[in-house]
Amino acid sequence: MKKRTFTSVLVVALTTIAVVTSCRSTTGGKSSTSTAANDTLPELKADESINKATRFYAGLSKDGIEMNARDAEAWEKYSKEIKGMLDAAGKTLTMVDSLSAADFGDFRDKIDYVFYPFSGADFLYANAIFPDADTYFLCGLEKVGSPIGTNIKTDPAQYASYRRALLSLMRNSYFITKDMKNDLDNEQLDGICPVLTMLMAAAGRQIISIENMKIDENGNLIPADGNGNVMQYKFFKEGSKHEQTLYYFSCDVNNDRMDPNVRKYLTVTLPKHKIATYLKAASYLMHMKNFSDMRDFIVNNSQYVVEDDSGVPYKYLTSDFDITLYGMYKRPLPVFTDACIQHDLDSVYKATASNVKPLPFRIGYNNPSNWLCARRKNAK
Repeated sequence: MKKRTFTSVLVVALTTIAVVTSCRSTTGGKSSTSTAANDTLPELKADESINKATRFYAGLSKDGIEMNARDAEAWEKYSKEIKGMLDAAGKTLTMVDSLSAADFGDFRDKIDYVFYPFSGADFLYANAIFPDADTYFLCGLEKVGSPIGTNIKTDPAQYASYRRALLSLMRNSYFITKDMKNDLDNEQLDGICPVLTMLMAAAGRQIISIENMKIDENGNLIPADGNGNVMQYKFFKEGSKHEQTLYYFSCDVNNDRMDPNVRKYLTVTLPKHKIATYLKAASYLMHMKNFSDMRDFIVNNSQYVVEDDSGVPYKYLTSDFDITLYGMYKRPLPVFTDACIQHDLDSVYKATASNVKPLPFRIGYNNPSNWLCARRKNAK
């Protein structure tokens, strides 16, 4: 079978050069250990049926799938379309990975928990910046949906749904919430889970298990038997013995609508970890009073924050963090109100122009884009 070049493009974009040789402490963070010790870790085993399905829907392989000639032709067309989108995204992700490896080396491989509110299904960018975290927290309004099953459908309508669900991320580097609501609630797709697994397959990740979870009143994650608002993914990088976990929370984090159990989970979990928060295309929600609780969770618990200007406003970070600026600050898009303009951030960009680092890619709403990296002054 002819090797598909876009697989390697995306895997390279999301894989660090360094070999993972760290073990995790019980209180969060990472401690170094020897390569020999790492070699004693058990081999990880992927779920072959899950990965077969995810690779099929990601357009990577139809090996082992029984198809008639017409269905095979439709899949090949779909695979070519997905290839084009992933190749284009891979160019940006390669630059994201390179900049992160060069500039965030002091903490990139030390954090153990990536906190990514307002993410939707965006596994690719969080993983490109922080590829070796133990745990990833993603959340959005989109429901979790059903895991991809072993009953693979060779249905052109299904292909069209997957293609539409990926389109905005591949074109713009972010998902559009109103589009995701339509793209992930139809006869072919019932939630975000299939899209996440596609992106994990495209990034060369092997899935061990997918389990529906819920949060109890004490903030603990427990199995949900298909009725929970959290999906847990256990996975590993091809060739690695490092098991990683991704959680997608379907939740509203508005102050007045946040589920008390979600609030409890954040309260008890975040302080235990060495956290890097990532924010992109967050609709300037944390500029508003009714999202102040989520803003406080981030400011109070993050050791590091990487974001564009739509995340935590600059003024809330200046006291406790050392800040590095990237790219160019521009007025938010016209769809957002003037209240989203950060005059203080604009002034700092202008006053320290010689110290602002280049940003060689588009990320978030504006083009040219901006990025901010905040390091807590007393980071542990």
